[in-house]
Amino acid sequence: MRRNNSLSHMLLGAALTLGASQAMALQELDDSSLSDVQGAGLAFAMDDFSFRFAPTSYIELTGTQAQGAGWERGDARYYGLSITNGEQIAGMDWHGSGCGSGGAFGNDYLACPMGTDNGGGIGAFASIYDPYVLRAYQYEGYDYSGAYLSTPANMPTVMELIGPSDTDRWRWSFWGELEVDRLNNNPADGALNNSYNVGGADFLQSQTIIHGKPVTTDGRPARLRLMRTTGMDSALYPWADSNTFGITYESALSGDFRFSVRQKANSEDRLHWVPDFEDNEGMYFKNVDAYLPLGQLHYQALTLDAVRSGSERGNFIIELTQIPNIAAVYEDFYCVGPCNIVNGEIQNPNNDTRGYVRWGDFTRFDDPGSTEGFAVPGAQSTDNGIYFVSGGTGAGTVIPDAVTNLGISRIEGMRINHMKITTLGAGL
Repeated sequence: MRRNNSLSHMLLGAALTLGASQAMALQELDDSSLSDVQGAGLAFAMDDFSFRFAPTSYIELTGTQAQGAGWERGDARYYGLSITNGEQIAGMDWHGSGCGSGGAFGNDYLACPMGTDNGGGIGAFASIYDPYVLRAYQYEGYDYSGAYLSTPANMPTVMELIGPSDTDRWRWSFWGELEVDRLNNNPADGALNNSYNVGGADFLQSQTIIHGKPVTTDGRPARLRLMRTTGMDSALYPWADSNTFGITYESALSGDFRFSVRQKANSEDRLHWVPDFEDNEGMYFKNVDAYLPLGQLHYQALTLDAVRSGSERGNFIIELTQIPNIAAVYEDFYCVGPCNIVNGEIQNPNNDTRGYVRWGDFTRFDDPGSTEGFAVPGAQSTDNGIYFVSGGTGAGTVIPDAVTNLGISRIEGMRINHMKITTLGAGL
């Protein structure tokens, strides 16, 4: 793993309120001055930032030998995670080879997975005016029993990390491989397999590139909160003993996405071997805007647990706890203030609990008669929505009929009342 220009500036204090009246501007803080701080948290401002794994460094998800008919073992590895400059068009791939404006149909920023070593850092990863903020805070709200927590004596302390409301665009990328049917847990069975021989596991290598930022288009930042749950229903959660570690996460993302599998002719297409992908081919998702809240203060949290008995002992559970069946909590979950329902429709919905994913810009329409004198790109544009490009033949060149446009799509109003995931293959 390697960091390039990782933190040329790290400033503490943008979110601090100093007790001393003479603190009128940002200044360097030493141990003695920090002891006098009375504030709302720590702020981290970062510029010219990049984060890179080596292209052979990986995170692995390993399967077990399948027991039932029709099932085969599967293993997945994700390599070369990088967070680099998203403002420059020119970039590089995992071989260190440069690539320029080779993206088809205006997708120049998605042609290369990484910014170059020169200028590869993200300029305003988090500016001094819009930093990351880490703080411990107390929020009002309903708990699992329906009691309203509003005083310092009963409000639990929450540790939270709040992202910027705007950043320069990033390139987030990684490549991966899915290996199916490795026999007898033998790594060589898969490692020896490539396009030139048979007898090993089957595999597929892929490339993922995101050109965007961890913020919604309307400036809603990502937010992670850690807390101790209180007042959980012992009938629903007997293992929690009414107090356990809880997480809430508000996922925010906007930008463009590309997923591709086609490799260049000179790429070896071999398992555990760094691939060289085409610059254009793949599935594109343009003008994506997504917000997904997982958990709500203080009555719903992501919790972790282990299966400790029975045939599934040794597995683990990830649960987004159930919304308590309490009127006040339901009203808080669905509405801002008392619910105002007219003809079956909520007039004052709580948008903080309502997630969405939008693929494509819905404000753009195909309009040949545009007053601007040109066609406004809309649902059928190759720079908007979802489409597939096949048959890339080099820098900026694709055969004319190589694009299939799938239009634009969206899912609105996602609210998760309860979700529970239990692993089945971890074994004893």
